[in-house]
Amino acid sequence: GARSVVLARSDAVKNLVFAVSLLAATLCVPTAAHADRLAYPSADAASFLIDYPASWTMTPAEEEGDYVELAGKDGAMLFFRTIEGSEEALLAAIQDSKDYLAQDYSNVVLSKAKDVEQHGLKGFLATGTGTNEDGDDVNFLMAWFPLPDGTIGELWYAAFADDAKGAKEAAAILNSFRAP
Repeated sequence: GARSVVLARSDAVKNLVFAVSLLAATLCVPTAAHADRLAYPSADAASFLIDYPASWTMTPAEEEGDYVELAGKDGAMLFFRTIEGSEEALLAAIQDSKDYLAQDYSNVVLSKAKDVEQHGLKGFLATGTGTNEDGDDVNFLMAWFPLPDGTIGELWYAAFADDAKGAKEAAAILNSFRAP
């Protein structure tokens, strides 16, 4: 199935300390008091909900299927959207993710996909690292969760490797991802 699609380069991929720590933080950090709630694609027809602090900047999607962007003060970024709930659409989204990373980052290393469960939703994720064009090390997380409305929620995290505060805030936001 789609989960077994290799997200990493063909060379052997080692488990990253970052991957384990971010995954643990993402799934275990209690959700803090949040000022804002995002219902995607709209409050009237939400596929998923996210809570985020008022200190983060939200850029809405231009149309359904586009990413909603949340940006922290120090550069941590989260992206959310839904895709069609088919295996074809999921495989295309995974390939788009691989292409994006290959185009915009060097030294990309991704973990193997790992099954996860969050707020009753079963999905999978991969984490990794890369280097941006300015030479900065960046950490990534990509996750996909089939949703009750038949779509698949896609989540992206990217932040500078030395942005511990942004990673902690992003983990709390990611932990709030849920079906309505």
